[in-house]
Formats: sequence, structure tokens, C-alpha cells
Amino acid sequence: MITLTTDIGWEYAAQMKAVILSINSNERIIDISHSISAHNILEGAFVLYKTVPHFPFAVHIGVVDPGVGTERRGIIVDCKRGLMIGPDNGLLIPAARELGLRSVYEITNPEYFLDKVSNTFHGRDIFAPVAAHLSKGIGPKEMGIKIEDYEDMDFGKARIKNNIIEGKVIFIDKFGNVVTNIPGKQISSAFKHGDSIEIGINGKTFMLKFLKSYGYVEEGEALATISSFALFEISCNRRRANEVLDIKIGEKVAIKM
Repeated sequence: MITLTTDIGWEYAAQMKAVILSINSNERIIDISHSISAHNILEGAFVLYKTVPHFPFAVHIGVVDPGVGTERRGIIVDCKRGLMIGPDNGLLIPAARELGLRSVYEITNPEYFLDKVSNTFHGRDIFAPVAAHLSKGIGPKEMGIKIEDYEDMDFGKARIKNNIIEGKVIFIDKFGNVVTNIPGKQISSAFKHGDSIEIGINGKTFMLKFLKSYGYVEEGEALATISSFALFEISCNRRRANEVLDIKIGEKVAIKM
């Protein structure tokens, strides 16, 4: 199967699907998301990182590509449990590591592109046809050259310093839940459900109850919990925590133990 994760919306994604099916009409296409925030590479990388490991072996296309049409490269990442295709901007690498990254190839062989390649839609004109040919058994080595200097990305690591757990906000989902890079097990080992946690975020301080899930507080009330990603999360029952508490991606988080 081929999966798609993009920031381009459904109408453009439909063109990518049409290209894939014109090359391999028997392929199954799975949409992960076409609603990644525009140009937000970090958000797209996180969605891929937490989603693609659940799939059996598949070809995964990621397109969050503010550098489209420039000198940035297109790449194929060969992994033990899948193949990933997209721009060389770090988007694919966290997920690729989860799949067992083996090698990265710059896509250089135009034989596998559409006949006419636009300057602004490589998702349709390069990445979709390359993915379709990969799904038919063509190898990455036939499409490009192996590289070592690809763009890397990670979500950083939380640390404990002077009884403070330090991390950052790395994702905000459609419900406004604020996901950090702090492992849930660090929180669970320091607090029990029902405890109040003092949380500092970019000069703001919140006292939130640490609870199992959203329904343990009144509607509109904020709480701290462990997300389904097994990461520390700040949420609000039936409201958007990021808006209620004015929290943004990238902001630093400090939790007093």
C-alpha cells in the first residue's frame, strides 16, 4: 500500500492519487492526513513518526514542502519496514528511524517522473510517480544515488535538572491538545493521578490536576494527562487547551517535581 501525509488539502491530494493509480491501478492508497498546518514541517514529521509504525510494510509519501522548486532535494528513505518518499527537509527522518532507517537516496532519475514537472507541485509530478514505481518493485538504487548528508530532524529530549523536568511543545492536535516531548513515564513516576502539577511555559505558570483522561474535569477546565502517544499532554475538556492557555508549538515546558 501507499500512504499520503501532506499539508496540501484534498483537491491536490486527489491529483497525486490519480498519478499513482495511472501507474499502478491495483495499488491501495491510505490517507493519513492532508490537514497538516501549511508549511509546518515539524508537525508533519510528528504525525508521520507516530503513525507509520502502525502499518505493515508500505510506501509512505510525505509532502510538507515549503522549499519546493528550489535546490532542495527529493529523497527516498529505505527502511527495514517500509519506504519513505518526500523532500529532503527533515520531514521523513524521525519516522524513518522508527521503521529502521537503512539508506537515503537522492531522487535523480527523471525516467520515473511525470513527463512535465512543475516548479510548485513535486508531490504530484515526482513523489507520487516514484512511489508508484516503488510499489511495483523498482528499487531506490534505480531512481537515484545514495547520500549521507541528508537533512536531519528530531523532537529533542526532555531532561531533569534541579528537580525540574524540562521539555517543549512539539505538537497540537485538532482538539487543541498540547503534546510535549516529555515521556509519560517520567510524569507517572513522579506524580499519581489526582496530584496537582506546577507547569511553567514561557513565563506563564499553571497548576493543573494530573488525571487519567479529559472527562475527570468540568467542561472547559484544563488538566494534565498522558497522551495516546505516551507523552505528557496538557488538555482542556471540550475546549482547545492551546487557545485557552495560549500555548504554541516550540514553547519550553518546565514541570516542578
